[in-house]
Amino acid sequence: MRLKFTRLPHLALLLATGTAMAGSDTTVTPAPAPAPPTTPDWLKISGYAAISYTYTDTGDNRRTFADGNTPYDATKVIFQANQGAFGAYVSLFYTPGISGQEAGILDAYATYKMGDFTLTGGKYLSYLGYEAFDTVNMNQITYANTLGAVPAYHDGIKLDYATDTFGAGVNVSDSIRGRGFWAGDQNLSNGLGYEGYVTYKGISKLTLWAGFAYENSEIPGVHDFLTYDGWASYDITAKMTVAAEVAYHDGDARGTQGLGFLKYAFTKQFSTVLRVGFDEFSYGGHDHMSYTFSPTYAFSDNFLIRAELTCNSTKTLGDSTFSGIQALLKF
Repeated sequence: MRLKFTRLPHLALLLATGTAMAGSDTTVTPAPAPAPPTTPDWLKISGYAAISYTYTDTGDNRRTFADGNTPYDATKVIFQANQGAFGAYVSLFYTPGISGQEAGILDAYATYKMGDFTLTGGKYLSYLGYEAFDTVNMNQITYANTLGAVPAYHDGIKLDYATDTFGAGVNVSDSIRGRGFWAGDQNLSNGLGYEGYVTYKGISKLTLWAGFAYENSEIPGVHDFLTYDGWASYDITAKMTVAAEVAYHDGDARGTQGLGFLKYAFTKQFSTVLRVGFDEFSYGGHDHMSYTFSPTYAFSDNFLIRAELTCNSTKTLGDSTFSGIQALLKF
C-alpha cells in the first residue's frame, strides 16, 4: 500500500533546524538550554529536501513555468542502522511531479558484511548509471539522456565485493524496469532481472566501471530488457573532474546513449558543470542531443543553490530549452 507523507518537506526542514532558545535579564539566572535530541550510536537519521522553479520553452509559444511542483522537487528521510556485521537502510521519499508519485518507502533493505563481501536483501537501487538517482548527489538538475537504458529500483538479493582498488557485484531481482523508477514489479512469475558490474580504482584519480542489466520478460508483447553500460571518471586536478559514459540498450526502445561531463570548482563554495548528452535510437524513440551548463553555490555544507540551462535538439520534434533553479537542504 502506498503511503502518503505530504508533510515530509516540513519534517526535513524541522530536522535540520535548531529549536532551543533561552533568554536572560539582569535579575533572573537563565535556565540552561535543553540538550538537543540524540539517537543511539547504532542509528543515523539523515536526508534532504529540494524545491525548484523551472521554465521550459519548446517553441511555437509552447512554454511551461513550474514553481514548487516539479519532478525536481523531492524530500528523502533516511534511517540507517548498524550493529556489528548487520545493517539496515530504510528511506521515506516524496516527490510531487512524476506520474502521480506522491510518497512512499523508497529503500528498504538489510545487509550482512563478511570481510570484503556484503550480502544485501530487499528493495535497492540499480548498479547502473554514472549520474546519481538522489538529488543530493546530482551535479545538475536534469538527466542527460532520454533512451531509458539505466533502470532504478527493484527488489531482490545481491552480493558485492569491494577493496580499495577493485569492486564487483551481482544481483537477482523481481525485475529490472519494474514500475518505473520507484519499484520492481514484485512478481517472480513473469521473469527475473539480473545485474552485474566490475569497477577498478587501482590508478590514482581514475575510476573505471562496467556493468550490465538483463530481464527475461515472459509477458506477451513486452521485449526483454538488456543494457551494457560503461563509464570512466578522472580527476585531472583537485578542482577539475572529467567523465564519460556510453550505454547500449535493447528493450522497448533500442539504441545507444552517452554523456560527456566536466566539473570545475572555482572555490570551495562555487563550482560549474558542463555536460553533453546524446541518444541514438534504432527504434522506439527520437534521436536527441543535450547541452548543459549548471553552476552551484554552496552556502554551507548543508545548503546550496543550483541553476541549470540545457538546450535540447531532438530530430523530428525540434529544439527546446530548459532553465531552472533549485534549492537543496541536507540534514
